[in-house]
Amino acid sequence: MARPPPPAAPPLDRPPLDRHALYELCTQTTERDVPLLRAIHGGAPRVLGEDFAGTAALSRTWVRLVRGGRAIAVDHDAEPLARAAGVRRVERHVADVTAVRARCDLLVAFNFSIGEWHARAELLHYLRHARARLAKGGLFACDLYGGAGAFTPGVLHETRRLPDGATVRYSWEQRRADRLTHEVENALHFRLTPAGGGKPLALRDAFVYRWRLWSLPELRDALREAGFAASEVWSRFEHAIDGRGRLHPLRHATGDELPDDWCVFVVGRR
Repeated sequence: MARPPPPAAPPLDRPPLDRHALYELCTQTTERDVPLLRAIHGGAPRVLGEDFAGTAALSRTWVRLVRGGRAIAVDHDAEPLARAAGVRRVERHVADVTAVRARCDLLVAFNFSIGEWHARAELLHYLRHARARLAKGGLFACDLYGGAGAFTPGVLHETRRLPDGATVRYSWEQRRADRLTHEVENALHFRLTPAGGGKPLALRDAFVYRWRLWSLPELRDALREAGFAASEVWSRFEHAIDGRGRLHPLRHATGDELPDDWCVFVVGRR
């Protein structure tokens, strides 16, 4: 089965079983993603658009790391988006992502949210809307996973230690995968063990997703049809940092071999 992206380790600043705080702790890598996205963009993007933003973790990191940076975070759910309330230079929109027209230099749809669109017509409608939001020279990016394991049911576990010595076991469950329709159902579970022992606290089905898992050729064809000048595939994880601190992300070219299970950025350039 496909492995989810490796987690970062931000501080857990909400109650222990806050599912959104646990999600950030175990699945998001915003400290790495901001400089990586800027390197892939190749210019000096200042305004980030974060669709399907959830807690707006990427937006919050963007305005902290990018001098003069602004962010536009959009999600239909007000509860997680409230985590960005009061953060300077983060503009929040509780709305459908296709209802917001605010312009940006870089627009992202992460955490595999491109799979929220199950029909190609819906996908095209969203991608055309995304392109219309981009400034000249702008970049749209989404993440995508695939490979043989993407359609194999099972559970993967990873454990993270908190600053107070407590541990969180994060479980990624692939419950259902249809190779004919590419529809998948996945769930995230958390199990918190207090420092020094004690009874573990479990949070099952903290998040349940039903996605259409687009293939790379399908998604790139849709980007082309939506009017993007070019589409590219970049490694989600592998990049080098030179002696001057500059990132050199890995772009996959035609003919390159991908791992058996892979996770990549798919980008469209306006």
